[in-house]
Amino acid sequence: MHQDLANSTFRIQCGASSGSGFSYRKDSIVVTNHHVIEPNLVSGQNIVAITENGIQINAKLLAYSDKTKYDFAILELQDVLPANRIVLEPELSALYDRGEEIIFAGFPHGIHDLLVNEAIVSGPVKQHAFYIDGSVNGGNSGGPIISKSNGKIIGIVTQRRFLGGQHIQALGQQVAQLSNHCAGIAKQGSVQIMGIDFGSFANMMAQGLAAMSQVIEANANSGIGIGFQIQFVNAEFDRLGLKGV
Repeated sequence: MHQDLANSTFRIQCGASSGSGFSYRKDSIVVTNHHVIEPNLVSGQNIVAITENGIQINAKLLAYSDKTKYDFAILELQDVLPANRIVLEPELSALYDRGEEIIFAGFPHGIHDLLVNEAIVSGPVKQHAFYIDGSVNGGNSGGPIISKSNGKIIGIVTQRRFLGGQHIQALGQQVAQLSNHCAGIAKQGSVQIMGIDFGSFANMMAQGLAAMSQVIEANANSGIGIGFQIQFVNAEFDRLGLKGV
């Protein structure tokens, strides 16, 4: 079951955005998160689905949900699918019991290593999502979550519970303001204070703070992820008139 899940999973690359995705109901259809392919919507960046062994397949966006609500996107592969790929079928029960054993897969941190993890459903999140006690990181977004009891997909890895995220975002805004200020100083020429080039010093501080905030955000992990239920993807799949395997 673990290897089958790996064989259904892709790394999704869209511009500078990297996440995960999976084959769903049809060998040419891949599902991921809206936020993973957002550069396609903003600036027309190409979407590429990449297998664990590095085969790249161009993908076209067919449909997507509101990013702030269900956060999914449905893609269609534009090239021949490699051999031995597995297509996941949905478990359409609307309720997942606390303690249900699950398996999820993806490419954490956007690296090329596909990881498959076991976890349990820890509890509900509103009506459309549930907590999992898994180590979810950036890059896992869009990856599949299946029930360990039957191998059917119940959800999409969509978020991680990241404490302090708002503070990191606020710091990022301040760093951006400092960088812009330094750029303005540089245009006016060097500003020396007690023999120190203040513009260069401030720019170095801004770069250091930016690097520090990126490292903190990338590695902050409370061991809790959030999965969004698959029912909403399935409803859109049917609305599009797509036929399964």
